[in-house]
Amino acid sequence: MPQAATRTSTPELSSLDRLTPSSDRDRVDRDLFAFFEETRRGYASNPHLAPLYNRLGEFVLRGGKRLRPRLCLASYRILTGRFDPPPVAVTLAASSLEVFHAFMLVHDDLIDGSVTRRNRATLHEAIRLDALQPDHPTERKRSSDLGLIGGDLLFALGMRLLSRSGLDDCTLGRANRLMADMLFETGLGEALDVLYDDCPLDRLTEDQIIESYLRKTARYSVSGPLVLGASIAGAHPGVARALDRFGDLLGFGFQVQNDLDAFGADLEEGDHPDLDGGKRTYVLWAAYRGLEAEGRRKLVAALESPVGLDRRRTLLDLIHQSGAIPWCRARLDVVRRDAVSALAEAPIDAAQRRQFVALTGLFRASSNRATDPLPEFTAAMIETDAAVSPVLDTGLAVER
Repeated sequence: MPQAATRTSTPELSSLDRLTPSSDRDRVDRDLFAFFEETRRGYASNPHLAPLYNRLGEFVLRGGKRLRPRLCLASYRILTGRFDPPPVAVTLAASSLEVFHAFMLVHDDLIDGSVTRRNRATLHEAIRLDALQPDHPTERKRSSDLGLIGGDLLFALGMRLLSRSGLDDCTLGRANRLMADMLFETGLGEALDVLYDDCPLDRLTEDQIIESYLRKTARYSVSGPLVLGASIAGAHPGVARALDRFGDLLGFGFQVQNDLDAFGADLEEGDHPDLDGGKRTYVLWAAYRGLEAEGRRKLVAALESPVGLDRRRTLLDLIHQSGAIPWCRARLDVVRRDAVSALAEAPIDAAQRRQFVALTGLFRASSNRATDPLPEFTAAMIETDAAVSPVLDTGLAVER
């Protein structure tokens, strides 16, 4: 695989469209479709297996931003300086991230008992609805069992796609090690999410919640894809270390921002899983810490009360009274600066650093349209980079 490029990128290369063109998503979708078709012909022609396998392919292909493969391909582009379409092996390796993502979504939906995903039936629910008697207890049990197996099959399919991507043996070995570590950490994060679900707030520490956020979300959504792209590009090990830190901070920041954004929704409309489920979010933890003893008692009582509009209002009022929202926003200011500063430790030039910061534009508030407004955290990241860059550019060491 090509080594990191030595040339300095021109300003136009900082454009998000240049770093992650829409053609990437189309190519990932085509590669995934071809992969599922090839595997179906080879392994899943049995008429008993075909319906399940077809549902797996549909679940993977039916939507999503393809964020993880796009981050991986963008990282590869930045560090090689090659902005033409990447080699087939690179795209296939990046596409495996989407299959692993689907594997985790399937298991997530089973854990949460969710019946919809991306406005359509979850995998286990779709399997149930395919049955002649979908409401029969036997079919409910069978659909859950097949959903669990389906998730396991997606894990195996992700490994199959990566291993047959065409990467050379040395690069593939690094990719396999990275993927194994990333998925293991994500599983640990899922476990923490479940274990913390009803944990008393006075026993939870800030470090515990941060660890949960990093392992469940940041590692496989941001850090992992960036580091995988860097590894395939043959980048300096120092680049991977810096991108790992950058991605962790970025993923944590966006998760906290998402938590904050949820409080702006109409309490009388739609789902409010954080408030209704008493999710041990960073904001809820900060609220508990910010309240006096009486406020803490009210918060605990509200979390134990029946789910409904009154509970939502009480919890939100207490969160506002605690000062948790402005405190978390101030915390995000620190996270933003730390994320930008982490890139200063990488053996990359200033233009490449700005390109990595520009990737935060992928985290748009909705769909994938270039006209969508940037969420607050993304816009602030770019502003922070502009403010910090003059300092970081001074004496920046670039190793090749």
